[in-house]
Amino acid sequence: MRVSPLRRFLLAATVPVLLWGCAGSHPRIPEYQRNSAAALSNANKQLESNHLDEALHLVRIALKNHQLAGDLPDSVHDMNRIGYIKNAQGEYLKALLWFQRAALLAQIAGDPLLQAETLSLSSDTELFLKNDKQAAGSIEKGLGIIRTLPSSTPRDRIEAHLYNSYGILRLNEKRWKEALAFFQKALEINQRLKELKKQAGNWANIGNAYLALMNSQEARDAFSRALRLDQKTGYVNGIAFDSEGLALADFRLNRWQEALQSIVVAYQIRLQQKNTQQSRHDLLLFHSILTKHPLPLDSSLLLSWPSPGN
Repeated sequence: MRVSPLRRFLLAATVPVLLWGCAGSHPRIPEYQRNSAAALSNANKQLESNHLDEALHLVRIALKNHQLAGDLPDSVHDMNRIGYIKNAQGEYLKALLWFQRAALLAQIAGDPLLQAETLSLSSDTELFLKNDKQAAGSIEKGLGIIRTLPSSTPRDRIEAHLYNSYGILRLNEKRWKEALAFFQKALEINQRLKELKKQAGNWANIGNAYLALMNSQEARDAFSRALRLDQKTGYVNGIAFDSEGLALADFRLNRWQEALQSIVVAYQIRLQQKNTQQSRHDLLLFHSILTKHPLPLDSSLLLSWPSPGN
């Protein structure tokens, strides 16, 4: 989860922390497990392409097969995946319902790691809904569980997610320095785990914290690091997000040409993704930059820029 430089909260459709790996940790009926694994593999590909409806359909197939196999742990994972996708679609109340279902099943399964996983994801939904008190409770409860568990890759991934969520909570509370410290904690863990996409998200959030602290040069450096990582992994949503952040930092630094270049990169990506709301924000920033740095450009052409369908 990344924090938008233009709006307090924006989910950049990041691949969820728990879509790594495949189903089948407790195979009981091989055919059902194979069906689930295939569906989840395809769901990951659809998420990478930002095809959320298709990904949701495939995760539902995986859930059905895990339920038929009597596999409680992987059913929890699937419910969390569905909740994550509902978040990406902006259906936060439906996402919260799926996380509540997952939490119930995780409690019945008696698996503390599953419980912490669900809390980490549901806290993000509470943050989207601006239910900061509930989000703080979920984060604290999740960290309380994590601290009792030995270090492992799944456990440490969840810990990094919770620290990142804490950073977003602190940003929402305008406690900028505390937010920065939590994002840096999350980054340290993800660097150790070599999670490049998560590192990019952490760097982007660090950039936003520096923007809030009015440290534009540090913000620019952080967004540049995020952009290099997202370009390395080919994560298009991240590239748009980082470019937007760079444009804002360069705007403050009076680096007008660089700011224009970055915001046009973000704008074109969002047009191709049919992200109308965000592309409009990008266009507003583009015009704001032009007011400071007038150029002989026919910016009206951007209104009919090539996008799907025209």
